[in-house]
Amino acid sequence: MARVRLVPVALLLALGSGCLRARGTPEEPVVTALEIRGAHALSADAIRAKLATQPSGRFAWDEAVRLDPDALAVDRRRVVAFYRTSGYYDARVKDVRLEPAGAGRAKVIIEVEEGAPVRVTALETLGLDDAPEAKARLGRLPLGVGDVFTEAAYDAAKARLLAVLRNAGWANAEVTQQADIDPGRHGAEVRYGVKPGRRFRFGPVFVAGTAAIPRDRIRDQALVAVKPGDWYSDDAMARAQARVFDLGVFGGVRVSRGTPDPVRGIIPIVIAVREAPFRTIRAGPGVGIEANVRWDVNAMAGWTNRNFLGDVRRLQLDARAGYAWLVTSPAKQGPIGLASAEFSQPGAIARQIDASARVEVERGLEQAYDFWSERLRLSFPLRVERRWTLVPSYNVEVYQLSNVAQTFNPLAPAERGPELQNCTGTICLLSYLEQRVGWDGRNDPVNTRHGVYVLTAVQEGFRLGTYGYRYLRIVPEGRVFVPLGERFVLAVRARVGALVPLRQQGEPPIIARFMAGGPQSMRGYYTNRLSPMILRSGSWVPVGGNGLADGSIELRFDIAGPFGGAVFVDAGNVSRPSGVPTAYRTALDPTLLQWAAGLGLRYRTPVGPVRLDVGMQIPTNWSSGVALSHRFPTVPSVENAGDPITDASGAVIGTVPSFHREPWLAVHFSLGEAF
Repeated sequence: MARVRLVPVALLLALGSGCLRARGTPEEPVVTALEIRGAHALSADAIRAKLATQPSGRFAWDEAVRLDPDALAVDRRRVVAFYRTSGYYDARVKDVRLEPAGAGRAKVIIEVEEGAPVRVTALETLGLDDAPEAKARLGRLPLGVGDVFTEAAYDAAKARLLAVLRNAGWANAEVTQQADIDPGRHGAEVRYGVKPGRRFRFGPVFVAGTAAIPRDRIRDQALVAVKPGDWYSDDAMARAQARVFDLGVFGGVRVSRGTPDPVRGIIPIVIAVREAPFRTIRAGPGVGIEANVRWDVNAMAGWTNRNFLGDVRRLQLDARAGYAWLVTSPAKQGPIGLASAEFSQPGAIARQIDASARVEVERGLEQAYDFWSERLRLSFPLRVERRWTLVPSYNVEVYQLSNVAQTFNPLAPAERGPELQNCTGTICLLSYLEQRVGWDGRNDPVNTRHGVYVLTAVQEGFRLGTYGYRYLRIVPEGRVFVPLGERFVLAVRARVGALVPLRQQGEPPIIARFMAGGPQSMRGYYTNRLSPMILRSGSWVPVGGNGLADGSIELRFDIAGPFGGAVFVDAGNVSRPSGVPTAYRTALDPTLLQWAAGLGLRYRTPVGPVRLDVGMQIPTNWSSGVALSHRFPTVPSVENAGDPITDASGAVIGTVPSFHREPWLAVHFSLGEAF
């Protein structure tokens, strides 16, 4: 067995050392590394990115790069030019040399001397007094007195002046720039000249290129952003273009200016569209893998009509059928499927308020139960601005449960367990209003490098006759992404959840509870395994609770090419299920949080990174003489602790223990970042 385990390690070492064995010639050796010495004001990574000479990759599939002496000679000038654009006019390359790194291999060393930077000693902006509204909005320019004079900031200041003018009605404004640089004194005098010209308002809106889509529908969406009579704004033009494109029926949209009318002081707006095919059919296989937890195989098919019955109504039909294996005890398998239909109407209530109806029927398997479910959602998304999510909705969900994990009451063997309390037999119904409010300030939702994302979901549950459950459910979440140089990103996430019963007796239905653990949660546990549990038929089954707290701090970094890595620390906790309104607060106690640390590997693709994470729970018991497996925390609670354990004949052979520990190491394989 030991030899078998060594095979993957040996294979990885062989692959990882492929480029390291490549050899060149004495004149053109393989470049093993490119080192920049003496760089302090500018990062070595930023300098390397500007050069033609690059080091070889680290893996067998990477190219072995040979030295090009001519390119290296030009790179000397590239280094100096890059420093000049960054404000260092005295910078020079002191030395470029090769250090042997074996036969036919060498490390390139470029040594620089930066010198003192050129700073802005004076800055004038002339002509802006003729546009007082724009001047009031300007704020601080990207370049100011005392700053290092960089070409990027110099041009950004000009762009800022133009943007402020053109967003305040001066559509034809011009800005000139001039910089007098004295490298000997390390100073620069900067002047910007502003010519605002005529101030314009938005004029009439014209639509061209449409055939099946009504022009009024397109115009209505654009008029949310560009209202005739308002002062002209480039930003408003961009918002209008985004709103029209978001109708989802156009392959191309361009919102542009017509010929200005200086006499009337208006600019007409022209919306040119290109209609895309309205009907789409898609089909294909799918595979879902949650390491050591669940495997799914399925086939998917869908049909979409983006102009159903005209007026940009959208109808989407989807179906998925397959088979699932739950490999974590209690192991089970069976068919799964989902069929859904969604109908939506943009601007159904007002220009900024859509309407949508979605119906689903699903057959599924969970660790604690099997189910059939029917779900209906009526929602009214508010399309105020692209980064905002504002979706009020009404939802009703009906679950027919079977094979439910229940705690055992020895005094009433036929009684339903708490997991089915507030259900009618094995039918559980949730009827609730929901409001989702969020703001997405990320630069890219797939491969995020900077920005902020916040979302809060609030549900108010109520009964429908004898069915349903009265509750309040609140789940706020926040994410922050901060770039640390060119190769690193610090990502932070925090989420809490509260399920508050309202005038209800007994524990909430299992379908409404919180669970944690998994590749998008606390990675020291497998999916849903950080949860209150019960022991049933020799298997530990998660049953969820009223409160949730989890979060992550993750450092993401580039390795080579599409490969990246991550180091993370996760925390999480789930409180016990209870009918007490304040029971959720236990999950928010920071002293009860469980912690895990781990490493991850990513392979970036256009649809998101393929991700492998390994998380290890952090021990809580460091006493001497304690077995390794007992140093790690237990699950939040065992709900049927003390209940009798019986054999096949019904004889009592023991009692359920009061604690349980999950495996302290978890491996997760998934698509997309953890958050």
